[in-house]
Amino acid sequence: MLSDNQALKSHLETIEQARTFLQHISHHAYQKVMAPYVASSAGAHMRHVIDHYLALKQGAKEGVVDYNQRHRDSDAAHSTTSALQAWDDIESWLVSVYQNDMHTRLTVLSETSVKEMYVDEVSSTLGRELLFVSSHAIHHFSLLAIIFSLQGQTTPSLFGVAPSTATYQRTHA
Repeated sequence: MLSDNQALKSHLETIEQARTFLQHISHHAYQKVMAPYVASSAGAHMRHVIDHYLALKQGAKEGVVDYNQRHRDSDAAHSTTSALQAWDDIESWLVSVYQNDMHTRLTVLSETSVKEMYVDEVSSTLGRELLFVSSHAIHHFSLLAIIFSLQGQTTPSLFGVAPSTATYQRTHA
């Protein structure tokens, strides 16, 4: 049980990073595209991360996770308030899902080609997909940190840092 509690705590850290970022970015900065350096706004990246969690949430109910499901025009892409609400909902789901078996089998669908439409289908588990969406979120948080820095702002030192990188930094400090 202790490892499950630690795993949940780690996943909740990812959600807290998203909340902290959203609480410190202005409405204008959230929507601004920092071309030519970055092609999407901070809001678009945050919405993309939320979409992956929502796809997993839906897939956990149905047994099939379709990461191709996107909500490109959702309020979470344009409003920090909506994005914060989405993260609150994700946190509630995450806490409840840890009551279930992380070994629950899932089928995962995801497009894997940019030249033509091809949807790959693989077997996975709920626990493995939670690892994926968390890692994916942190990857995009690092992009959010870049977008924020291009706007002359700073993020907390561990925002968007991979857990293994943080461990390396702690052991080599």
